[in-house]
Amino acid sequence: MTASLALAAALLFLSHALPSWPGVRPALIAKLGRGGFATVHSAGSLGTLALFVLAYRAADGGGVLFTPFDWAAPLVALVMPVVFLLLVARVTTRFGSQSAPNPPHGIYRLTRAPGSLALLLWALAHLNATGDGRRVLLFGTMAAIALFALVKNEIVLRRSPAGQDFRARTSLLPLTGPQGPRGALRGLAEMGPARLAGGLAAYGGMLMLHPLLFGVDPLYWVG
Repeated sequence: MTASLALAAALLFLSHALPSWPGVRPALIAKLGRGGFATVHSAGSLGTLALFVLAYRAADGGGVLFTPFDWAAPLVALVMPVVFLLLVARVTTRFGSQSAPNPPHGIYRLTRAPGSLALLLWALAHLNATGDGRRVLLFGTMAAIALFALVKNEIVLRRSPAGQDFRARTSLLPLTGPQGPRGALRGLAEMGPARLAGGLAAYGGMLMLHPLLFGVDPLYWVG
């Protein structure tokens, strides 16, 4: 593993963290406009992601840092349907804005941060199932981005009465907080079968494409 990969990982994290930090984002939007901010932010994120991919492909494995447990790969297969369900529900459910969130509905009865939680689950599950330095840095960086987003969103929500009310009525972890198991069941019902089917379909598609895209069969341990 090379220093260029570590540098690319740091730039990837900063490209997400700096522009979205409370106070920085509003200032940039005021200066660039929403369209300009979105363009610059997207270009920076895509540019640093491309740099990271190139550095990742050029780096060696970096040696084995730890040996995964035998249950690590099956755990990934169990976690990923939840990840895809969270992502599909997040994309298809309106949140509003962090200063004025919509009332909790659907996936937001289970967790107020479905997108960040999905990224964190994906990163930690894969991190636990790897062990070489290069992939540890990859999934560790993604986990750091997800954790940063979770903390940043909590800070922003606390800054407005509507955000504070939203926090009081929701929780980060499913089945906990004011919604509880009953709220989680209601949220699943509000999500509807289409979102559940979409999440499972996305998971099934990734199972088929994963060996082609990444050279690893997620179900290699079966049989």
